[in-house]
Amino acid sequence: MVDGVSFTVAAGEIVGLIGLNGAGKTSLIDCIAGLARPDAGLVIVAGHAPGSVAARRETGVLLQQPGLPARLTVAETLALFAGLHGVAVDERLAAALGLCALAGCRVDRLSGGQEQRLALALALQSGAPALVLDEPATALDPLMRRDLVVLLGERRAGGAAVLLATHDLAEASSLCDRVVLLHQGRLVAQGRPADLISATAATLADVVLTISGEPGR
Repeated sequence: MVDGVSFTVAAGEIVGLIGLNGAGKTSLIDCIAGLARPDAGLVIVAGHAPGSVAARRETGVLLQQPGLPARLTVAETLALFAGLHGVAVDERLAAALGLCALAGCRVDRLSGGQEQRLALALALQSGAPALVLDEPATALDPLMRRDLVVLLGERRAGGAAVLLATHDLAEASSLCDRVVLLHQGRLVAQGRPADLISATAATLADVVLTISGEPGR
């Protein structure tokens, strides 16, 4: 549950939605993706109502539970989702995410990391101007996390507006131009990662230290 959260993500910007598990990140992502309806307030995605045909066309989404078609192969899944967005399969992206060798493998036989890479490819190959990614680095090894930074940087340079949720402050600092900090469903602060850490060192010490993996005071 979230309450009183307000922010924007501009074209050519990566914004990190950060907070502890249970802070409200996924609830907010679900509202933006059109999977849940807010009780109050307004959500606009690329100029459209969340969940509308127009919004889905303009948005690439990665959910914590992506619900991929279990009986299709990786190649079939890439082709299916590319067709839904009216684009061709992005072979370069598939190669960058290590999916080419898995082309003939059924989705229900993928490991957790392999499934996450496929879900990322589906979100990114859409070419959508808005990307909404819930914990995109989950189950990725260090090398693939590095490649993810490069891929998202390319999308930002191409003018995409990227919102990603994470509980890892270090990850947000390396990826994001700006972060939005949630705590118990409320917006606590927002700004550039370095500025936010510096400006809120006293008042948000417990929250920041816990997110970074150190014990609270």
